[in-house]
Amino acid sequence: MNKSINIFKLMVKNHRKIEDLLNDLEEKNNQDFNTMYNAFSKFEWELEKHIFTEEKAIFTSYNPDDKTEGYKMLPELTKQHNFILNKLNNWRKDIRNKSNISDFYSFKVYLTRHKTFEEEKVYPILDQSITDDEKIKIAVKINEIVQK
Repeated sequence: MNKSINIFKLMVKNHRKIEDLLNDLEEKNNQDFNTMYNAFSKFEWELEKHIFTEEKAIFTSYNPDDKTEGYKMLPELTKQHNFILNKLNNWRKDIRNKSNISDFYSFKVYLTRHKTFEEEKVYPILDQSITDDEKIKIAVKINEIVQK
């Protein structure tokens, strides 16, 4: 492979897919239950795969030379992921109770901020610090997990 793998581009592509599913869910949130449930299921699955991909496929390969500086982003990223997973769990409960999803707009804003954090603070650092061989391995994992 003569062209270097770019983690940023791979994950931004996945961000777009998640955004599209979130917009679809927003549109279907006030429709009939089955329509909303199906939209939620697709969104939830893609978002959970995305988080899994970051935490398992990418960060198991991340080993910065300067540990103090290199790992600064990880506690914040983990905190954000935990918030997102908790919100999905709450939404799942709403759906089980056949209720509309609560706090939709505030979560959409949060997810947009999270995406910006990853695209500005996380992926560029990964692309700079991970070797091309590791990036190839990561790209294979990303494609196994998040691509259709």
